[in-house]
Amino acid sequence: MKKGGKQETNLHIHGKEGFMMMYRKTTPRFQVSIADLKMHRKILFLICVVLLILSIGLGVLLVQNMGYQRKVAMQFEQRMYSASAAAIDEVSRLNSIVTSNYSARLARVRQYVYYMDQLNTMSISLAGGESGRLVRADFFTTLNEDLDTMDDLLALSTTSTLDARTKLQNHLEELQASLRRQ
Repeated sequence: MKKGGKQETNLHIHGKEGFMMMYRKTTPRFQVSIADLKMHRKILFLICVVLLILSIGLGVLLVQNMGYQRKVAMQFEQRMYSASAAAIDEVSRLNSIVTSNYSARLARVRQYVYYMDQLNTMSISLAGGESGRLVRADFFTTLNEDLDTMDDLLALSTTSTLDARTKLQNHLEELQASLRRQ
């Protein structure tokens, strides 16, 4: 029979060969051509290069972040040191006798103590824990108690404030010394 100018032939396999072909042992084989292997190697190489670039990039960002955190901590320390120096200056200007500007100076000292406490709190929250603490919290408790004592003495205005002023100044100097040690 001819179709389109060609003759078709039907082959029939009989006998032993056909029997063997029918029951041939089939094992799963992955036949990958050399071109496929080269393509897989290129893809694997590209993945490795991308991962290497990403790890280097993350390392650079980590180093920059650590530098940034250190700069922030130094800024907090410098500002706290400056505030403690200003508070010490205000306390040293207080007379042992109550004068008209006494309460204004005492209010400024209270503002500096509050400012330092806020800097300490911000440093803790930015560092993510106690590692960011610039000074111990008990410094601020003691300073606020000293300021309350000074306010009480100011309200009485009959007693000398020299001892309370000296105590407040000593506590401020202790706070400033603890900042220097860091």
